[in-house]
Amino acid sequence: MLFDLRALGYFVAAYEEGGVTAAARRCHVAQPSISMAIKGLEDVLGSPLFQRSRAGLAPTPAGERLYPRACSLLAQAGAMVRDFREAPREVLALHLPDDVLLRSAAPLLSWIDAHWPAALIRLTATPGEARLRLVADHCKPEGDLFESVAREPYVMLVPERHPLRFKARFALADLQGLPLIERPYCPLHERFARLLAQQGITFEVRASAAREEALLQMVELGLGLAVVPQSHAAHAPRCIARPLDAALPFARHLGLACAPDDAALAPALPLMAAALQGQPASAMAGRA
Repeated sequence: MLFDLRALGYFVAAYEEGGVTAAARRCHVAQPSISMAIKGLEDVLGSPLFQRSRAGLAPTPAGERLYPRACSLLAQAGAMVRDFREAPREVLALHLPDDVLLRSAAPLLSWIDAHWPAALIRLTATPGEARLRLVADHCKPEGDLFESVAREPYVMLVPERHPLRFKARFALADLQGLPLIERPYCPLHERFARLLAQQGITFEVRASAAREEALLQMVELGLGLAVVPQSHAAHAPRCIARPLDAALPFARHLGLACAPDDAALAPALPLMAAALQGQPASAMAGRA
């Protein structure tokens, strides 16, 4: 037999108020309505829910068991009604490339939360699935609007106890035979490997990371060295960043991109880029 939600509401009111009179006042009904609802629940359950006395109502063990379940059912019913009555939430699909730390995008997420509090932010695996993209300039879809956010060089990230930590800077020749950690998700990784091959530089691939957070931890653990964006070194406290010489002219130019016909995002793109540029330099250095 299904429970009457109204009867459950009257039961919860009687339980919390400790009496029929107070429950009736709270529910804006007559006292017999409360009493009849409780009696009906007791008949269904086959157990008394309250001990009645001049002092009021005291829940029995059955009443104690029913109370949290009744509250849960009432909450679910209320949520279901709100879900159908409220307007559907706008989904803001956002893409962050694998070589961008999620914490670096914190100011952007805060801005979206402040200006579109009802929006449901959904991170996507590919730029094509997203409405808003944080991408390198050479990776943005053709025709997208693009607002520059940051430009920064790449550096060599060295474990804090590695013998090469005392080296002031790294040249191509210094990479010969070094144990490096691959960044296959980085758009510049293939160009970097090709440059080394052209110069006859061979290196040992000690590990391959799936995302930037994993790569930073691998370097901290001493598995190898890595070439990373300069700002990422701040998130690897047990590592030391060393500059690369001019023979390695790699820099990352990031920006926010969206379709020009996106009526909501296109006008806000400069404001969101400004929010990202306003964060500490240790999170995303080299503003454009």
